[in-house]
Amino acid sequence: MKIYSETIQEIKALVEQNEIKDKQDIAQYLDRCSEFDPVAEGVYATVYNLPDEPDKVVKVCPDKKDGYYLFARWCMTPENQSNPHLPVIHHEDVITLPCGIVVRIYVVERLSDFMDDGSRATEPRHFHDYDFGLLWGAFKAVMQSFGMDHSEFPEEIKTLEVFVEKIKVSSSNLVKRAGNDISDVVDDSIIESHEDFLHTLFDVLTQLSTVGSIDLHGGNFMLRGDTVVITDPIAHKYAA
Repeated sequence: MKIYSETIQEIKALVEQNEIKDKQDIAQYLDRCSEFDPVAEGVYATVYNLPDEPDKVVKVCPDKKDGYYLFARWCMTPENQSNPHLPVIHHEDVITLPCGIVVRIYVVERLSDFMDDGSRATEPRHFHDYDFGLLWGAFKAVMQSFGMDHSEFPEEIKTLEVFVEKIKVSSSNLVKRAGNDISDVVDDSIIESHEDFLHTLFDVLTQLSTVGSIDLHGGNFMLRGDTVVITDPIAHKYAA
């Protein structure tokens, strides 16, 4: 990771020299002086290509509200590193700027979008696997029942079995909803074929819903081949 390493070393040196003082300076340096190639920008982070590492991307998180680091460090624990439904995070750098802002920078495996045109998957037919799309719609509806604050999830849904039953009920309700063009339900065969994914999702919700606001829109899942990967489930962290 020559380009990445050299860029991080230069940023750290400029911080020490007080040439980089805030997150706007970081953004300007990366855009004007580095070989990082910006490819996506979210509310809290920017993602860059690395010319010499086509199988990796760099995610720069300069916002104090951003909770991605909570998810990233959870993914980097030994027990989660080999989970196929979590992203491989190769490296983390933490830089504290003179203004006190902490910028976290991650080297992450490159994954594929569900939608080839860069749009967000919002319906079952948008996903690579229609059955997974049905499942996504159902568990998203389950989470919406908790409102904006999902911190009660571990208290109300204590086991994977309870989660699965709520998904099935939610799926049935979606089919019955007026004006909804979904006519298929999540059945036992769909649950069984996505059992490992659901186990991972349940772990994510149980472990992380108490520390950050969970965000499960279609843009926060990606693909490694045909394997669904949960990429960024925390919209922001709760205030300490």
